[in-house]
Amino acid sequence: MTTSRCCATDADTQRAGQSFARILRSGDIVLLTGPLGAGKTTFAKGVAQGLGVTERVTSPTFAMVREHRCENDLGIQTLQHCDVYRVESLDEVLDLALGELVEESAVALVEWGELAESVFGREVLRVSFEIDEDDTRTLLVGGAIDEARRALLEQWADQ
Repeated sequence: MTTSRCCATDADTQRAGQSFARILRSGDIVLLTGPLGAGKTTFAKGVAQGLGVTERVTSPTFAMVREHRCENDLGIQTLQHCDVYRVESLDEVLDLALGELVEESAVALVEWGELAESVFGREVLRVSFEIDEDDTRTLLVGGAIDEARRALLEQWADQ
C-alpha cells in the first residue's frame, strides 16, 4: 500500500519530513528516491528537525554518510544521513554497511535510495518524490510498515 502527500513549497516538504519523523522507529532504513531537485535533502532536513537534530544538515553527497545526534522521545539517538548518488557499484553500497549503522537506536535516510534498493530488499520504507507539472512535489510512501504505524502514516498524509 502506498500513501501520498502533496507539498507545494520547500517549506511544505520540510514540514512533511518533520512530521514523518514521528513515524520512524529505531532500525528503520528509509530510501529517498526521485529526480535531482525533487526535495530529498529538504525532506531529510525536516526529518532531522523532527528527530531533534540541532546541528546544520546538508547533503552528504561527497561524504556519503553524515551522522547526527538526535534528542527525542522516540528512542532514536542517531540519524545516519546517506547519499549514494556518487556510488558506482552495489559493492560500494555494501561497504557502507548501512544496516549495521542502524542496529541500535538509529535510523538511516538514504538519498538516491533506488541505487541501493536491491541491497536492502523489502525491509525498508521508501519515500518517492515526484515533481508535478505545477512544480508541486508528490511524496509517495510505501514499504515495510506495521498496522500501528500505518495509521500514523495516514494521519501524516492528511496534514
